[in-house]
Amino acid sequence: MSKKIYFFIVLFFFVFHSCDDASQLGLEVQPSSDKIEIFSNNFSQSDSLPAFVISTESVDSLRSDETSSLLLGKINSDPVFGENIGSFVTQIALSESNIDLGTNPIVDSVVMSYSYSGYYGDLSTLSQIAVNYVDLNIYKDSVYYSNHQFSNTPSGSNDLLLDFKISPDTSTSPTLKITLDNSIGQQILDLGNSGLIDNESFLQNFGVFYFTEYSPSPNSIIYLNPSGSNSDFVVYYHNSTTDSLSLTFNLDGDAARINLFNEKPLSNLVIDAGFSYIQSMAGYKSKIALENINTLKNDLNGMAINKVTLSFDVNDNTTYPSHENLSLVRLDSLGNSVFLADLSIEGASHFGGQFSGGGYEFNITRYFTNLLNDDSFTNELYLLSSGGAINANRTVVDNNSIVITVLYSNL
Repeated sequence: MSKKIYFFIVLFFFVFHSCDDASQLGLEVQPSSDKIEIFSNNFSQSDSLPAFVISTESVDSLRSDETSSLLLGKINSDPVFGENIGSFVTQIALSESNIDLGTNPIVDSVVMSYSYSGYYGDLSTLSQIAVNYVDLNIYKDSVYYSNHQFSNTPSGSNDLLLDFKISPDTSTSPTLKITLDNSIGQQILDLGNSGLIDNESFLQNFGVFYFTEYSPSPNSIIYLNPSGSNSDFVVYYHNSTTDSLSLTFNLDGDAARINLFNEKPLSNLVIDAGFSYIQSMAGYKSKIALENINTLKNDLNGMAINKVTLSFDVNDNTTYPSHENLSLVRLDSLGNSVFLADLSIEGASHFGGQFSGGGYEFNITRYFTNLLNDDSFTNELYLLSSGGAINANRTVVDNNSIVITVLYSNL
């Protein structure tokens, strides 16, 4: 989906020796024209500034292994973006080595707990989840993406879940607590001491857990924290001599884990031509291409560019709020996405991208200057979700609100 939009590019002219010489160049949107006219004593009215071409594209996938949050749930009631699904696979890792189970260890119960750091949507709708054991290997030192396809997939008949509870997010330590079938605990105990010498031995003989959600009216995605204070996997057991024993596993550290997201084609979107769309979890990104760069070069010839910002408003939704932060990247000459020097050199506080006052603003001074002076720089920018593998947010950009502001002075 693409649309050519004509926006404001506002140029402010400063002469250092006198405030009285300052003038403002305003570009007005011309709905019935194919160009934007410059009204200024410094530029002729026949000069045209570039328009933007705005498009929304699907994100093929995101790297999603070893993330700080595991996303579980489904948004199924978003009137614009449609279905958004988060599931994950995870190993468990021994919290200590050289385990001695004693003689004839017998499982009593199995509890898996996750601290959670937040959620998206209505948490009360997260009413049914499934936890399956899958006999497959994943590796901590490998790279995995959110659309990874496993050769061995779980079936509903293998669901180990007996019960789960979610403590309120207002509690001191919000937690998802899951009771699993004893059979999985006994499977671990049956590995014996030799299978529990260290993690390498354990993971050679034990697969992963696959978490999915299947609530009847789902509208929430919870952010589970594998490093949280309440996050662990505990097998409670007894042996021939001692009651009330426990074997604890970590959910972070050496435990590999992968977030998995559903595919989101453009056909899922309910598209309005006046807007472009950004969504986390391998959803959508917005492309901004600045046209007719040579015109800008001519109009700003002999000027010193002091500051350039890109800003825009969004159509925010209280049920499905916009991103706290967005990323802005450029395409290099090879088509790779790279960070702008305004971020990599100046830092995040200088660069911007935080949601504030109903919109976002980015400082793109270095990029804009390079675009005018270096032919190797492309005119293509992408607006992306920030932390797209660990949050479920979505943002609707009001295309007609996009403004580039150039502060410059006469050399």
